[in-house]
Amino acid sequence: MAAKIKADVVKALADWKAGKPVKSIELGHVHRMQDNGGRSPTIDFSVRLSNDQERAHAYCFHLLELFSINGVPATHEAFMEACNEYEATYDWGEVPVPDYAAFDSERDAAESLAWKALHVGWARAIAGHDPSRYIEVTNPKVVQAT
Repeated sequence: MAAKIKADVVKALADWKAGKPVKSIELGHVHRMQDNGGRSPTIDFSVRLSNDQERAHAYCFHLLELFSINGVPATHEAFMEACNEYEATYDWGEVPVPDYAAFDSERDAAESLAWKALHVGWARAIAGHDPSRYIEVTNPKVVQAT
């Protein structure tokens, strides 16, 4: 196990657990890309993918919490192995069967954000995006309980 978790990651996780808003970025893709016969792929506007920010961020913060308890893997390969184990035991809630495959993009993006945050901190992990990509997320379980 390698690095100590950065203070801003600990704060973002604490805010999430308390039901406070946390600044983040949109995770995943809204549309699939379609092959364009050897040319640059184009957006397939006929299929809109799931863009479940609430579920994606809940999974991201779940990972951050587990890695804060169990330690941060030193390599990306070890991190992904741990994510595969954590993913298998995570309560995904009610995900309609046709939408589950579409959620792969958000799940992968949540894992990517968690990896980056664990290594460079929350602020740097979300830095550098177009202003329209920033969102505030809150823990839906805490919000529902209040």
